[in-house]
Amino acid sequence: MSDKVKYLINIAMKKYLFFSLVFAVTMTAFTGCSKKDVYDPERPEKDAQELYKENFKAYVGGTINSAVDWGFGATVKSGTRADESKVTVQLSENYTSGFSKDFFETVEKFFPQNAVCTNKDWYNYEFHERGAFCNIRLIYTNTDKEDEIGLYYYDPTKETYEDAKEIKLIDNLKNVDLTDYFIYSRYKDLDDGWENPTTTDGYSVWHRSPNPAVRIQCATWTVYMPGEYYFSLYVRNKDANGVTHTYYTNQFKNADENAYSGAAIGDVEEENIPNSYVFGLSDDDQPNCNLLFAIVQIGEDGLYPELVKPEKKKDPEPTPEPPTPEPPTPEPPTPTPEPVWWRIIAEDLNAHDLDKDGDVDDTDFDFNDIVLDVALTDEGASCKLQAAGATLKIRINGDDNLEVHKLFGIEQNQMVNTHASKAGLPGPDDKKAVEFTLTGSFKSVDDIKIEVYRQNRWMTLHAPKGDAASKIVVPITFEWPDERQSLKAKYPDFLKYVTNPDAYKEWWNNVVK
Repeated sequence: MSDKVKYLINIAMKKYLFFSLVFAVTMTAFTGCSKKDVYDPERPEKDAQELYKENFKAYVGGTINSAVDWGFGATVKSGTRADESKVTVQLSENYTSGFSKDFFETVEKFFPQNAVCTNKDWYNYEFHERGAFCNIRLIYTNTDKEDEIGLYYYDPTKETYEDAKEIKLIDNLKNVDLTDYFIYSRYKDLDDGWENPTTTDGYSVWHRSPNPAVRIQCATWTVYMPGEYYFSLYVRNKDANGVTHTYYTNQFKNADENAYSGAAIGDVEEENIPNSYVFGLSDDDQPNCNLLFAIVQIGEDGLYPELVKPEKKKDPEPTPEPPTPEPPTPEPPTPTPEPVWWRIIAEDLNAHDLDKDGDVDDTDFDFNDIVLDVALTDEGASCKLQAAGATLKIRINGDDNLEVHKLFGIEQNQMVNTHASKAGLPGPDDKKAVEFTLTGSFKSVDDIKIEVYRQNRWMTLHAPKGDAASKIVVPITFEWPDERQSLKAKYPDFLKYVTNPDAYKEWWNNVVK
């Protein structure tokens, strides 16, 4: 082999080794990348509503008093019945309670397999609320009827049970997924031994021999109402002829005034809370309780509902005819009351980590992304848009023409009337409030929908009682924070309101100038 050929072969081998080494290093670099390091378009972004909820709770310290209504409870329209705003019911999204041995023994004692309540003292009953709220759980069903289940209530200082108002809890029991309300287990300790109930399995689970249910997990209806109110439940359905029947726990509200339900108080313990009620309702004209519920003692200062026996309403004594009065002097016309104005301040669900330290910044909770003054009217609402500190689209009442940047006549990347320049951000501070009206039936300022466009969809801003709020109501004298100015820094009593709303209801009166 000639020297020239040997030289060419040597060069070729060096190039081969070089490129092989480069290829190996490159592949090692790629295989060393984790899934976290490589952008994955299929990985879903965390829901903005849920992320905001987590961040807000961290912002206020994690604990929100269940009575905190973010000011919306005071905004009920003049002329709306007061009790409509005082009684609310919320169903938990998850199982919030569990019962075991003591609970089942109590149920067996008072509601044996034929489901006729053995406690004859309480065939006819209602509950007297003494605290601010109570918790109700559905624990058993044994029916194939299309039952509507609801709560009725009244103020006994002003009304009788004949004046009771109703709140529907379940529209059609036959068509619901009962796992939204409870599940059973026949095992004391097995975590994966839970069974999904059906509307008719009833005592086949509770009394299944030799292995009956010994545990139950339940969702909860939390009922908020004034302490003097009376309440209970009803079942409503239609018979084969299409005639509607309603069965109340108060026998005098039933069409035939017969009692078909039953209740008992037992030494049931859940999280060391004794004296819970187990009570049953019938959904036909037989005294068998096809539906069982539980109320756990809970409330402010340890107060919880008491069982009471309704009495039949007496016919009023006939009133003698009064003498014919003199023609009255015509009263002057009643002046139309001035509308009451409220200010909504809101966040656009965009709270995030500005300084990249792993925590959401307090300054991102400035609650000036929309500042909207509202007064409810007979026709709907009068509105004044005061400020818009958002660069996301925000619209009012589901109307694209009422998008805040459009109303102010500016580009979407501009902030209006929030002193954005102090934070080095663009936007004017001298825009006049934009006035407009809404048409509709609004019982409360909370009924006026405010939405932000995020994650390719419109998301509604909410203020649920006792939970994270993306909107708050304040007086129209309230001075909203500047851009990147934390609400709790400007108003130190805001955090105190979140944990003690009665004592700090007017938290905006303590302001840091």
